[in-house]
Amino acid sequence: MDFNDKVGNNHIPLSDEVLEVLEAQFNKVKTLHSTDLEIIAAELGVRDNDVKMWYTNRLAAWRRSQGLSDCFGQL
Repeated sequence: MDFNDKVGNNHIPLSDEVLEVLEAQFNKVKTLHSTDLEIIAAELGVRDNDVKMWYTNRLAAWRRSQGLSDCFGQL
């Protein structure tokens, strides 16, 4: 699934460079603390919400690929 193709309300597609960094970070850590999310967004020059949305979608896709529920581990 190409997460760069999804364009929603006020969502600007992320550049290939940003996606590479996010994917590398995701491969290290599957969930981010809100502070880490803010730092990554600031370093990449994108909105916190865009990073959060990407991470949420990517985590759901990863969970499905592992045969887990999209909401596994959530209360």
